[in-house]
Amino acid sequence: MDDSATMALDSFRQCRYIALTKGVGMSGRRSEQYDYANQLSRHATVEQLAEIANTDTSRISRLWAFRILLKKADKQVLDVLKQALNDTMPVQLMSGCERYNEPYNQATISVYSYDHEELKLSEQQLYSIDSLIFFGYMKKYGFDNVVLVNLKAHPIYYPTVAKEADKGNEAILPLLAKYQNLNDRQRINKLLKASLKENGEMTYSCREAIRTWSDPAFEWYAKAVCQTAVKKQGYYIDDYLPLLWAYPATWSYQILEDILSEKKDLASDNEFTCNKEQTLDFLAEQVRTQPPHPLFRPLYDKYLMKKD
Repeated sequence: MDDSATMALDSFRQCRYIALTKGVGMSGRRSEQYDYANQLSRHATVEQLAEIANTDTSRISRLWAFRILLKKADKQVLDVLKQALNDTMPVQLMSGCERYNEPYNQATISVYSYDHEELKLSEQQLYSIDSLIFFGYMKKYGFDNVVLVNLKAHPIYYPTVAKEADKGNEAILPLLAKYQNLNDRQRINKLLKASLKENGEMTYSCREAIRTWSDPAFEWYAKAVCQTAVKKQGYYIDDYLPLLWAYPATWSYQILEDILSEKKDLASDNEFTCNKEQTLDFLAEQVRTQPPHPLFRPLYDKYLMKKD
C-alpha cells in the first residue's frame, strides 16, 4: 500500500472501538475514524481492502475495510462476511453516546445493517448477503429483529419464519409481517398477545410488524399500547404516531386531539416536551403523500391549516 493508506490503517489499529455513527460521545463530536476511512478508501485497492478485512490483526481495521467494501459494492463482501461469521471474539462499538460489546461476527452484521439504506449493492448481492445472514448466522445464533427489518420477504425464508413464529419467537415479527399472508394473522396476534402480557407496553418487534402490515386484525394491539403509553409520564409519542395514523377510529382521534389541543400533556420531563410539535410534523408529512382519512380531516383543518 502507499503511505497514505498505511497511515490510515495504522490509525485504525490504535482505535479501541468502531464508530458506527459520525457523532460520538455526549458532545456528539465527529469521529476521526470517518477521516481515516476516507483516506483508506481513496488510497487502497479493493484487493488490499479485502486482505485487511480478512487478515488484519486489528478487528476494528477489519470492520472498516469490510464497511468500505460494502460502500464500494465490491463483489468480495460476501466472502469477507462468510469468513467473519466464524469469529466470535468480542469487539467494542460506539453509536452516539452508547458504547457496547458484540462478538465480531455480530459486529459485521451491525455494520451492514447500520449502512443498509445507503448501500448501492445489486439485488443479487443483497439477496446473497441477506440469505447468508439469515441461514448462516441467525439460524445458529438467534434472530435479530433489527436485522430482520431490512430483509425482503423472499419465499425461501418463509418456512423458517413460520416455524420461529410458532415457537413463540417475537423477534421474527418484523419479517413475518412483510409476507402479509392472511393465514398468518392468527400467528401474529398470538405473538402480540404474548408480548403485551410479558412487557405491558409496545416492543420494537411489534411496532415494526404493525407498521409493515396494519391489518384490522391488529387494531386491538395498537389501541392497547397507545392508550397505555399516553397515561404515563414522559412518554415519547413519536413511536406511536404510525399506529395512530394506521387505525382511524374514535380512540386514535381522541389521543391525537388531546395532544394537539394540549389537554393532556403528560410529558412533563424536559426530554419529552415536544409531543405536540412531533405530532404536527408527522401529520403534515403524511398528508403530503396522501389525503387524510375523513375521520382525521377535522384535525388537519384545525391544526395543520393554522400552522401553515
